[in-house]
Amino acid sequence: MRISRRLDHTSLHVLRGRRARLRARRGFTLIELVVAIIIMTVGVLALATGSAGVAKQMRAGNQAALATIVAQARLENIRSLGCTSLANGNATTRGMTEKWAITWLSSRSRVVTESVTYVPRAKVSRTLAMRSVVPCL
Repeated sequence: MRISRRLDHTSLHVLRGRRARLRARRGFTLIELVVAIIIMTVGVLALATGSAGVAKQMRAGNQAALATIVAQARLENIRSLGCTSLANGNATTRGMTEKWAITWLSSRSRVVTESVTYVPRAKVSRTLAMRSVVPCL
């Protein structure tokens, strides 16, 4: 009788060990892995689409900033000339079309209107306009 009990205890111990190992080895099923991969793929594609939009907006912002720099430089150049040599004109600077017009405000000052046309993205053009008063001394 003792021998049979020992075998029973041994076989119970082995069975308990197998159950414990099976519980410890539990993981993800193939379906769970496929669903997780699909969700990750959708997320990565959404990020890629968003980054393309951000790149377009950054280019548009850079072009607008460059147009502002071009207009400010032209206004500073015109201010440095003095009233006697002011004239209307146009030019192309850094691929942007500039136009400026001088109007008479008073005998002691002139108004300069500078407009810069730039292309923030394909098939779209924008115009930036700036005005400044040039004193005549």
